[in-house]
Amino acid sequence: MDDRFGLSVIEDRAEWSRLMNQSRKADLQQTWAYGESVRKCIGWEPIRHLITDNGRPAAMTQTLIKEIPIVGHVARMQHGPVFLESHGHFSPENALGIIEFLRHHWVDGKNTVLHLTPCLVRSDLPERWAETMKNMGLDPSDEALWRSIRIDLTQQPEKIHKNMKRNWRKSLRKAEEYCLGAETGESAADFDFFMEKYEQAVAEKGISWPSPELVRELKTQAGSDMHLVFVIKDGERIAGMVMIVYASVAHCLVAWSDSRADKLRANNFLYWQFILRFREMGCNWYDVGGIDPDRLPGITVFKRGMGGEEYQLAGNFVARPPGAGDRMRQTDDYRLGHVLSGLALPGPDAEAVKARVKTVISEFVREKLSDTELDENLSLIDGGLIDSFTLVSVVQVLQEKFDIEIMVQDINIENFDTIQGISEFVKSKMEEG
Repeated sequence: MDDRFGLSVIEDRAEWSRLMNQSRKADLQQTWAYGESVRKCIGWEPIRHLITDNGRPAAMTQTLIKEIPIVGHVARMQHGPVFLESHGHFSPENALGIIEFLRHHWVDGKNTVLHLTPCLVRSDLPERWAETMKNMGLDPSDEALWRSIRIDLTQQPEKIHKNMKRNWRKSLRKAEEYCLGAETGESAADFDFFMEKYEQAVAEKGISWPSPELVRELKTQAGSDMHLVFVIKDGERIAGMVMIVYASVAHCLVAWSDSRADKLRANNFLYWQFILRFREMGCNWYDVGGIDPDRLPGITVFKRGMGGEEYQLAGNFVARPPGAGDRMRQTDDYRLGHVLSGLALPGPDAEAVKARVKTVISEFVREKLSDTELDENLSLIDGGLIDSFTLVSVVQVLQEKFDIEIMVQDINIENFDTIQGISEFVKSKMEEG
């Protein structure tokens, strides 16, 4: 292991923000506010490190830690490490060296499963870098890669406007002809109004990220760095958007609009108002908050129409401690939920789900249970009918049979100890889509 790298814990929020301001590319999921919000809402503990290269600050990473039943300790670097440029010595080779150093620290040193998505795009890395990552013990993970668009706010508004696609500019002109207005939401009542609308959208459209709880906690943690603006037509609010600011980046977090918004081009108007506002505030970049050409083609086309620089992070990777691979590869799903929303499917019938779950579980406990009837409230784990190794297989089969994704934080006694509990859990996952 190269001993030129060092690691120190950062416990001061101001120092963390100062370092983030020196990064080559800052990211929401590496901010102090995001880490604290995840800790409060989901229970993953953030640990923040500065990585030095021969004593010079070279990178920073907020790692989310949780002990998962059956699996053990899991560490997640969501869009991290973030690499610093204040000392002008970033290189692709150093980036790979830092990633290997972090793998050694967590996997070899702490016997922890490590998932990381370095805050790098492919042009930041040398040729054959994926092969190098694999040689370092970091295997590709199939999680969705973050993909988004950033608009350079250091340009003049006329230049930003000119870079937009013609249809987008045309829609913006129509919005202005409709005499729409913009209103800043500053009070707790304003935020509650927006969240009521957003919660309705979550229920109707099956939005999975960010959850209303996470948005509310981010409001608490980010404070004045979170901004809310409404679009007004004839004195009524017809759309709204929440933005969060960090390290000179204005990041679109969540939005809401009613049935009139599309006809009045309210979203075009709203995005343009934020571009102007954050440019005046001195932000350098406007991040549109993610795109997904496959799952959300309409939204992607809309956001691409704004112009800007499209980017995608280089890759997701996972490294496991020795001996954990065979057991854990089958449940390669240590996800917190990602940044792109999905659409809910019609809810499944509870009794049909229970019957199918009972059939699946019966296959695993038949030898131990013999001919005894499998009761829906019989304790499977505490009763010794399912052990840690069997549970891994149960999780895999449930994912295949019911077309659901089971996350590590889902694997607990409440969800997997009885047929009834498993059935309710599977049904909830099916409803999430």
